[in-house]
Amino acid sequence: MQDKLRVLADWLQVSPDELRYGTPATAAKLQDRGNESQPLDMQDREMLKRYLSLPQENRKTVRDVVTALALAASVAH
Repeated sequence: MQDKLRVLADWLQVSPDELRYGTPATAAKLQDRGNESQPLDMQDREMLKRYLSLPQENRKTVRDVVTALALAASVAH
């Protein structure tokens, strides 16, 4: 039973605990400057998977872009 749960969790890109209990695992939460935690959806998980497959220099570029967008958003509000 556990093996089937793990295979299904891998296929759905969620944790086995999330399938078992219906709540996002702690590792799959996004913290935003002390605001409430938000569970990552499938699109966010796929983006993170792609990000982690990038070479280090490209990861730095992505982090710089996200930082710039977050700074621009904070100034706009």
